[in-house]
Amino acid sequence: MKKYLSLIILNYFRYLAKLQLRKNPDATIIGITGSAGKTSTRLAIVQILKTRGVVKHSVHANSESGIPLNILGLSPTDYSVFDWLRLIILAPIKLLTNKETFKYYVVEMGIDSPRYPKNMAYLLSIVRPHVAVVLNASLTHASEFDYLVKDASPVRRSEKLISLIAKEKMQLARGVGSSGVAIINLDQKEFARSSKDVAGRIITFGKSDKANLKILSTTITSRGFNFRFSYLSQKYELALPDIYPEHYAYTFAAAIATAASLGIPPTISLPSLASFRAPAGRLRIFPGFSDSTIIDSSYNASPSTMFESLKLLDHLAGSRKKIAVIGDMRELGVSAKLAHKNLVDWVMKYTDEVILFGDLTKQYCLPVLESRKFPVHHFAQMSQLTKYLRSIVRPKSYILVKGSQNELFLERAVESILADQKDVAKLCRRGPFWDKLRAKTP
Repeated sequence: MKKYLSLIILNYFRYLAKLQLRKNPDATIIGITGSAGKTSTRLAIVQILKTRGVVKHSVHANSESGIPLNILGLSPTDYSVFDWLRLIILAPIKLLTNKETFKYYVVEMGIDSPRYPKNMAYLLSIVRPHVAVVLNASLTHASEFDYLVKDASPVRRSEKLISLIAKEKMQLARGVGSSGVAIINLDQKEFARSSKDVAGRIITFGKSDKANLKILSTTITSRGFNFRFSYLSQKYELALPDIYPEHYAYTFAAAIATAASLGIPPTISLPSLASFRAPAGRLRIFPGFSDSTIIDSSYNASPSTMFESLKLLDHLAGSRKKIAVIGDMRELGVSAKLAHKNLVDWVMKYTDEVILFGDLTKQYCLPVLESRKFPVHHFAQMSQLTKYLRSIVRPKSYILVKGSQNELFLERAVESILADQKDVAKLCRRGPFWDKLRAKTP
């Protein structure tokens, strides 16, 4: 009964959202999908497009419920039954009163499953983009695809799961139709294989020599991030004062390629990106307690982003002490065991000491690290973790904080070692709703 009621409510919001979109019939809609990097790419695209007109974008909204509510101009507060009743009542009122106009709508389209309504087909029934940006596919949300793969080999199973996830995400590119444009990461072999099924114009990006926008090099130093690329036989360079991991080259490449598809050349995009900042909790750098440096990547984690973040920690810290506060990588399904076994190798290669948090790291990482005599601690309570963390931070040390968002709230670890408590406002998951959840979480 609950399932059918949920579908009725979702269809209700979808119907009203589609009516709301009709108020801006000439707006260009840009849809973004990927296992990682959707928010950063959305913000980079918005940074460029706002120089050309009014841009609406899906802030904290990428799902079957979040997208229609964002289109209507509504936001949940605490996701309670009363909150949903409030949204149901307000939705038709918003439809009548919301006269918002915009030239572009940039929307994240995150799929959690191949099944309705958490799949791409349902999201495309809400909004049909003119430009599709397909970033990557990894094991994030693989648990929802597990039932489709019978192979017991961990490696082959992972490959097949990624292939299925990539196929689901590529539906966005196929959904733009012959008049649309698909911006596709050519380095993801699964996308390259299925791009022939895309009816619209294709602009590819990546390190491949065949990519339309080719990533030439990425340089990361304590002074910032430098990204060089070529497009239409011309070479360009983007230099930013903030520090980003290597995979951000794909974020900027996708944004610049998207702008190019809309007639905005790199000569316009690059100055627009000069003031770009990473979203909260996605590799933000903060001064830490006792003259340390914090790399805050507490918003979420997947195997690929965990690997890149640990490499960045090692690169920035050099010979200085490297501490990693690592939480579970969740929603990986059967692939969780292999992913966390790989994590052990990365931790031993790129850190000097690791603090673990969560059941999966306790089960799969802790015993192996202890058997190898690597400096490791696991805590079940955040208060215990933060007390220990403060005790081991030394001057000039670097601390990476990274883990999945579900029930871990590792931003609490970041907060405990900030040099300036005013920086708390810059961390992820701010507001009364998240404060209540954190207060209830060990």
